[in-house]
Amino acid sequence: MENKQFYTYKFNSSRLKEFGYNISISFEEAQEYNEVIALFDNQILRSIRDITKQEVDYTYLESLNKEKETLQRLDHSQDISNKLKVVQNEINEILFIPEYITIKMDHPSHYKDLHKNGLTLNNKKFIRFSSSAGQARVSTVVFIEEETSKRLNKILDNGRDLNKALVPSKFNAYKGLAGSATQVVSTPRFCLVPDYYSDTEVNVNFVTETDYEDDDIIEVKDIVESFNRFDGQGLISYKMAKKWADELGLDYVPAQWCIRQNFIKGMLNTFPIHEFCEKVNNGNYRIRTSYKDANGKPKIVDLRDIDIILTESQFKLWDSFPSIEVYEHNCEKNNLKWGVSLHSPKKDKDILKMNYQFLQTLNLNHEDIEKICEKFVNWITGVNSGNIYYTILFLLGTDVTDEKITNYIEKSDNHWVKSLILNPDLINDKYIKKKIYDLMKKKIQRGCLGDIILDGNFQTLVSDPYAMMQHVCGLEVTGLLGKREYYSNYWNQKGVKHVDSMRAPLTYRSEHLILNLKQTEDMDYWYRHNYTGIIVNVHGSETMNWAGSDFDYDIIATTSDKTVLKGVYKDELPVAYTPPTSTKKVLTEEDLFNADLFSFGSIIGSITNKSTSGYALLSQLDSDSEEYLTTLNRVKICTKLQSAQIDKAKIGREVKGIPSRWINYQKIKKDDLENVKTTKEFYNKILLDKHPYFFIYLYKGTKNKYKKHVKTYDITCKQKFGISLQELKKVKRKTKEQHEFLRLFERFNPVIESDCVMNRLCKYIESVDFGIRNIVNKDVDDEIYKIYMNDAVEFDESRYRKVAKAYQKHKKSINQSFSLGTSSDADKNLYDSDLCSNFSNSLDLFKQRINDICSNVYEAVNYLVRLFYVDEKSSNKEILWHLYGQYIFENVKAKQKSFNIPVLDQKGDINYLNKHYSLRKVCL
Repeated sequence: MENKQFYTYKFNSSRLKEFGYNISISFEEAQEYNEVIALFDNQILRSIRDITKQEVDYTYLESLNKEKETLQRLDHSQDISNKLKVVQNEINEILFIPEYITIKMDHPSHYKDLHKNGLTLNNKKFIRFSSSAGQARVSTVVFIEEETSKRLNKILDNGRDLNKALVPSKFNAYKGLAGSATQVVSTPRFCLVPDYYSDTEVNVNFVTETDYEDDDIIEVKDIVESFNRFDGQGLISYKMAKKWADELGLDYVPAQWCIRQNFIKGMLNTFPIHEFCEKVNNGNYRIRTSYKDANGKPKIVDLRDIDIILTESQFKLWDSFPSIEVYEHNCEKNNLKWGVSLHSPKKDKDILKMNYQFLQTLNLNHEDIEKICEKFVNWITGVNSGNIYYTILFLLGTDVTDEKITNYIEKSDNHWVKSLILNPDLINDKYIKKKIYDLMKKKIQRGCLGDIILDGNFQTLVSDPYAMMQHVCGLEVTGLLGKREYYSNYWNQKGVKHVDSMRAPLTYRSEHLILNLKQTEDMDYWYRHNYTGIIVNVHGSETMNWAGSDFDYDIIATTSDKTVLKGVYKDELPVAYTPPTSTKKVLTEEDLFNADLFSFGSIIGSITNKSTSGYALLSQLDSDSEEYLTTLNRVKICTKLQSAQIDKAKIGREVKGIPSRWINYQKIKKDDLENVKTTKEFYNKILLDKHPYFFIYLYKGTKNKYKKHVKTYDITCKQKFGISLQELKKVKRKTKEQHEFLRLFERFNPVIESDCVMNRLCKYIESVDFGIRNIVNKDVDDEIYKIYMNDAVEFDESRYRKVAKAYQKHKKSINQSFSLGTSSDADKNLYDSDLCSNFSNSLDLFKQRINDICSNVYEAVNYLVRLFYVDEKSSNKEILWHLYGQYIFENVKAKQKSFNIPVLDQKGDINYLNKHYSLRKVCL
């Protein structure tokens, strides 16, 4: 079952300011200005449709889409073009939610104006409604039409106690949950139980905060930490999980579910709740819950009447409701639905994509780096083997199964890959060659950034569900897993006993935790529904190692790679600090607005980069020196700084950021005292003001600065010494002048070109000849485009010229969008979701214009294929394949009688990522 997408407006505040925050715009104009976005359905949109009585008839919507498809296949006529426009407008009208808009705040002052006076859009006033944690990080706020907003607030408050004191930023996050994309499932019978805390003594690197400009103090000490053992986790019975799976159209029952309901979020783990009561709790199903009866005693429920057990950490405002019954009644009255935002896959992947954070925190020598890159190097170079079916497997990804291939052919929008599967001769299309070349090039560049592949995967973190049922039933909480014991069905099936675990963002070395995997008959029996998931014991301090993780559907990476296991630093202590406390208050709109403003933007990325610079710098320093110790401490401090930034939004006040002495060069003055000079020199030696070398593949600006620096010094080197810079570096006996020259090269180098793990890994991958140019240089068939055309359609020259003219207009509009895109040169190679949304809007408009000119889609495809492959060869064929790939694929398919697909076969002669495949013929 697919979650439907709805259309809404999205504006930049600076554009609204130009019009005095009073703007009139039609849907078509908004498309033209790239101000329409698609959102997956969520509770806010569902409730708006309830308020406006705009119930969506999905059967009728499907019939409109089918009518559009049918009309497009008929011979062209102006009448059909007009009908197509009417049908498309009706689809847009059904899916458009005019009461809901999002605004990206370009400046805090714009938000202050909008909060004070609202926005007038098409003569209707819009006011601030919400800003979720994710939206606040990118300075984005949801505004809703004023009358709708009042009613919507009442619905989403859902009868909660409005006089209950709450933390403003936390409430913003809880309210924002209603904007999470969800698929609706049936309402379960649920109960609420208290959280379970237990104390554990932990040996840590404890950070004590100092003044803003000083380095914090770090000391090794024992602290007693109280752990919420089932933070964010609940349990769901197998029967209810099966019911939900059926409702979502799944052919399996997920082990874990990420759920949403009014002020409820977190993970549900599928577990035999009722069987536990029968077999372990001596047939006693009665448990104590969080709510109290008239006598002030915990209410008792019978678990036979319950499908889901929630913990207080999941039901964020549980104490704002007098009872579960009142809450359930209010949800029904306000039509608030239970929803699933994510669930575990049918089968875990076998390949783990690493990243530089996971790798830079390992202790790896040159030989280790070659070993760890071996699978990645073989994977890429295999594309040059000359076997087209290896190339096809490469295009399908890393974990390729028979089911994945079948689903890909049936459902994927990557029509050029599907066409290549049907007809391998299409490898001679220059466009397809370039696509493969670009993909390989991108994979290699990402490899230089640490995106190499190893045996392993990501799985959901689960706290021992057996222990949770012990807590629920009032038994002694022991769990099936002892201290430092873990369970993973995936790894147990492979006979693996030890894996390294990593959770992003991974900052310090202690965040690699080697797991000692256990398996007993009891574990296999009680965890039988957990075919996936890393189950954690309830006795340790693992969540401190995993960047403050909890169990609300957090995921963890694990690998059995021996080189990684060998490279984990042993006996490293986690970093801890005392977080500031937040103040609760009875909320006003002003409080929520101020919390938004305070949460806008985030320097977490910048802090992460400083720790990466720290690792690059460490390899240049003597491990016994004061400089090394201070830099290593700074990396530890980065862990605390990241946590503080997350806490900042919660507490609503400034926290310590990156001290200026970490990044700013301190000029030494003539009249400085000797001890001042010594201090300045010391801090200047260990500045974290540069990116490491491998970041040239992450930031375009860094790459350009580095290339310019090398080129300048290379020219000077040839002029002064008659040899290139690279040759000078290799000279064994250098003169004093040559040493000084290289010292200056390093001093002014815009990157840290040290021998750190990631720089060495990057340079190793750079040194490998992947032979990707062979892909582009092989035979090209200039007549290949004819396979993409429908031979039964007549060619009308006048209509073709109109299509060509429409394309020129579209190209001009796209160029304007891109010129107004990302402003920072350093960010131009990063993904820009707004720009991609704009691109999609423009394509929709272009397609509508083509429909007006030529209603028959196969005729339109013939014109466009001719335009892109013959008359405008250099034009971006992405547009053609994105908009009309489905019909090009149909044309290719119509000319094939059969095709071959690679299928898993232990005796197969195609070896792809340690799996064997053979070819199976499919007749059309």
